[in-house]
Amino acid sequence: MANLTVAQLESRTVLVLTGKDVWDFLQNLITNDMKGVSGASGIYAALLTAQGKFLHDFFVLKSGDSYLVDCTADRKNDLIRRLTLYKLRADVSITESDQSIFALFGEDAHAAANLPEKIGVVEERGALYLADPRNLALGVRVYAGTDFDPATQFPAATLAAEEAYETHRLRLGIPEAARDILPEKNFLLEANFEELNGVSFTKGCYVGQELTARTKHRAKIKKRLFRIEYDGELHEGDKITHQAREIAEIRSFSDGQGIALVRLESLSTPPDELEPAGVKLIQPDYVDIPALENQ
Repeated sequence: MANLTVAQLESRTVLVLTGKDVWDFLQNLITNDMKGVSGASGIYAALLTAQGKFLHDFFVLKSGDSYLVDCTADRKNDLIRRLTLYKLRADVSITESDQSIFALFGEDAHAAANLPEKIGVVEERGALYLADPRNLALGVRVYAGTDFDPATQFPAATLAAEEAYETHRLRLGIPEAARDILPEKNFLLEANFEELNGVSFTKGCYVGQELTARTKHRAKIKKRLFRIEYDGELHEGDKITHQAREIAEIRSFSDGQGIALVRLESLSTPPDELEPAGVKLIQPDYVDIPALENQ
């Protein structure tokens, strides 16, 4: 495991939702169950189109009487617009917070945040600490005000740029929106949302629920996001091929690690026959589908 590291996630921002109807509003809208949000726990979830296509991913947690939504900064205006369209006459107000978001990851990350190694939230030292509900190996997300000094709070941690966290995430094969999950193109289960604890199949209706449930129960998933490793340069949109036939598309790549959308029917392809030569498709540890042969 990597040494304890803390990085500010400047690509993320926090929306604050207040009002007496927020819980019901989100419960009827997002893919996960708001029963998982309390002063001691938070959730990962998504907003879908009515046709079940992905739009936004985010984390939801509670702070006092407010609900915090940790989302992609460069798409926050679209998320606010869509939430506002659904709000109608509900008592829900949406504002942007000036809080910063940090990722604390590596060896003893949960202990450094005084969190047990399970999904949960603690509030202390002027910040909220969320054990990442997607996968505990990702570490802890920290939500703090402008006076928060990570060097003081985590003296044993190495301060790093966000790219260090991206490499950590990619090594685990865990996708994020805007990089790996394409709005209005990908279905939720293609992006491993079930395995990443981002969707509930028991909560009842939400936008896009019917198609998502049908995809699961009819086993209609034909593509999945997989890890890739490659000792060379790859870019978003590049193709991985076998005998000139596309079998995967690169979604993100950094420092030899990446994520690609892979056709499941192609998983038995011998790795030495893939192009570019030397690229490896690797099933993420958290995904329970047959392992690639000969890897």
